[in-house]
Amino acid sequence: MSLNPTQKKLLAELAKLRFAARNWVRVNRMTRDNITVLERKRDVARAAGDAGMERIVSRYLQESRERLTEYRFYLVEVGQHFAGLSREVNDHLPREAWLEALSVNRSEWESDDMREHGYSPLNVVSVLRLENSATKDDGTQSRPLAWCCQMALMNAMQTSSKLDRAVHEATNEFFGGLFGEYRGRSPLERMGIPASMIQGGEG
Repeated sequence: MSLNPTQKKLLAELAKLRFAARNWVRVNRMTRDNITVLERKRDVARAAGDAGMERIVSRYLQESRERLTEYRFYLVEVGQHFAGLSREVNDHLPREAWLEALSVNRSEWESDDMREHGYSPLNVVSVLRLENSATKDDGTQSRPLAWCCQMALMNAMQTSSKLDRAVHEATNEFFGGLFGEYRGRSPLERMGIPASMIQGGEG
């Protein structure tokens, strides 16, 4: 497949973005695992009455939670950037080129779902979830862009009261009122700060 300089640049940017997404998903998972370990150590120190060790572990725990919040914003940024890049890729790259770059299984290229919904890289990744479908791995790290897109959507819901309410009402209607009346988020929640940190970091 012959590509012009602009197309090659877009393809390279897509590859770099996938690499960045995979890296931040990995770091995010490692930090969450570390938080779980620190929570256990804190609880052991507390049960043993070792106040000094509890303070030390609690400090590391707070630092890890702060880093996790920072890493979540990186995931959001990747998801937001991919949404914009998707439009450029769709406008300038042959469909075959970006499907290969996303490692989409060739058996999916002409499927009914692909014909109906797979008209852009963003849809293939976030709606059809076919990123890296050429492999058998179904973990989050094999579909890093999909996870970043999900984080970007969640962030948009947190920071936009109109979108948050619209999604809540549509979901609530679909499930017959299961989620009850819409409750607005606090200013800190709108900034994407986890509830565990808002509540003092315990738990």
